[in-house]
Amino acid sequence: MFRLVNQVLRSGRISYGPVSQEFERRFAEMHGCKYGVLSNSGTSSLLVALQTLKELHGWQDKDEAICPALTFVASVNTIIQNRLKPVLVDIDDYCGIDPGLIEAAITPKTRAIMPVHLFGQPCDMAAVLDIAYARGLKVVEDSCEAAFATVDGRSISSLGDIGCHSFYMAHIITTGVGGMAVTSNRDYAMKLRSLTNHGLSYEHLSGSDEFDPMMLSRYFVFDSIGHSMRITELESALGLAQLEGYQDIVSERRFNFAYLMDCLRPLEDRGLIRLLKLRDYMTFCPMMFPIVTLTESKRGLMAHLTQNGIGVRDTMPLTNQPAYKGIFNEADYPKAQWMNEHGLYVPCHQGLMQDDLNYMVEGIGDYFGR
Repeated sequence: MFRLVNQVLRSGRISYGPVSQEFERRFAEMHGCKYGVLSNSGTSSLLVALQTLKELHGWQDKDEAICPALTFVASVNTIIQNRLKPVLVDIDDYCGIDPGLIEAAITPKTRAIMPVHLFGQPCDMAAVLDIAYARGLKVVEDSCEAAFATVDGRSISSLGDIGCHSFYMAHIITTGVGGMAVTSNRDYAMKLRSLTNHGLSYEHLSGSDEFDPMMLSRYFVFDSIGHSMRITELESALGLAQLEGYQDIVSERRFNFAYLMDCLRPLEDRGLIRLLKLRDYMTFCPMMFPIVTLTESKRGLMAHLTQNGIGVRDTMPLTNQPAYKGIFNEADYPKAQWMNEHGLYVPCHQGLMQDDLNYMVEGIGDYFGR
């Protein structure tokens, strides 16, 4: 990591350049895609992914995009920011979008489905894709929490039209800030590049799969109303270096997740908590360790853990957010509502030591009287 960062500093080039291009190429390849387009966040990648599809396919304002009722607010925010209407579908027993409810949510204005691979666990993509193909809908995979996960041997983000990743602090690969959209559609890739660079024209790139920012800077011609969402070589150096050891990162996270599952299983057996149910046909790349309280609200447990220095967070509440007052009725999504009231998560990242894991287990056990 230090070598690559020093290489960037010695080069005198901080803006997007060869290190960023290599990071894009390798990350996309690892996810079974031809193109990667960096941005300054996973949220930005989602925003430009939807805008790309909207502009290239002629979607209209108030057209609809379906997404799950349990996800980080960025999923819905980026739909609204594209002047589209978010249509929510409740979750299944694995905390992913419930494919059995998608058909009922489709209208003549539906244009896309945004499955979210929450906590690092892939959705039921086979069912989602069957519906999308049959209805002529586009699929934007929100893969911000699930880098390197697979479904039936295929990488997430290669299954839909565009997949979006985040490299924020808590994520599997982190550059501090940053995100990437991956796709195998060249037209989408070029549009994504344009939109992350103010909407600069990309017509002169015809015939080339590479993005030359120096060439773009010579032409102040804009195809779209775009954004300034660029990333620097320094962030890319951090990300590229982590790709060398990503298997160790994922392996350590899986070990920590499995250890917590084994240690907390007795509390589940006693009917006090529920642990995340895992699909058996995918590889899971855990970003965090979810817990659902069964006999009471999560607030008591969260307060207890916080008081004892254990990091804890709400499990992605969406439908009860003040920002969406009057848009969604929480009661329409009972499983998501239950998670809003009972779901929390603790860390399982690769930096945790055995003593840290044991301390979390003891803190949770103490709360429930062991």
